[in-house]
Amino acid sequence: MIGQVIKNPKKPMVAIIGGTKVSTKIGLLNRLINLVDYLIIGGGLANTFLEAQNYQIGNSFCEYESVQLARKLLALPKKKRGHVFLPVDVVVAENKNSHQSQVVKISQIPKNKAIFDLGPETLAKIGSILTTAKTIIWNGPVGYFENPVFRQGTDFIYYSITENVNAISVVGGGDTLAAISKKEYLDKITHISTGGGAMLEFIEKGSLP
Repeated sequence: MIGQVIKNPKKPMVAIIGGTKVSTKIGLLNRLINLVDYLIIGGGLANTFLEAQNYQIGNSFCEYESVQLARKLLALPKKKRGHVFLPVDVVVAENKNSHQSQVVKISQIPKNKAIFDLGPETLAKIGSILTTAKTIIWNGPVGYFENPVFRQGTDFIYYSITENVNAISVVGGGDTLAAISKKEYLDKITHISTGGGAMLEFIEKGSLP
């Protein structure tokens, strides 16, 4: 199923990659950017990309040693690659266990707060991208979904994928499955992969680990 999606995808093709570490996913991102029409980056990964674009990200998680890798990816010629979509607004709070949160533009992140989810404007744009997609790959939550305050983005992406009945959708990864395991409409997703790292390595290298 995954091989079919990579070798002969129906276009437009959209990949949503979340999770935290750029270092473990940079090979995958470099592969996907040449395959997809839209590469949507969320979760902790997006923080590193925002830092690479010189945004002040407050106390947010960031893999500072991977900022240069993110810059290189963003510097690839636009004509030869898919469009990289990064958050335009985010949900911030003092810590991951907070019950209070606020929505801010990425240019206005308070120094004493951290990003824990995607904002509504970002989600609206992602929603419109997903409605036109014919192939969707999703790996990794886009927020700290363990806290219900920060699971709106991940839930929204899940329901947007299930509502697009014309798309072939491949969803995988342990954290992603944890985020959607109790959801209805799981049968509306074409393929759910329990292998997170294996799925990503297969997409990146074309062979299974």
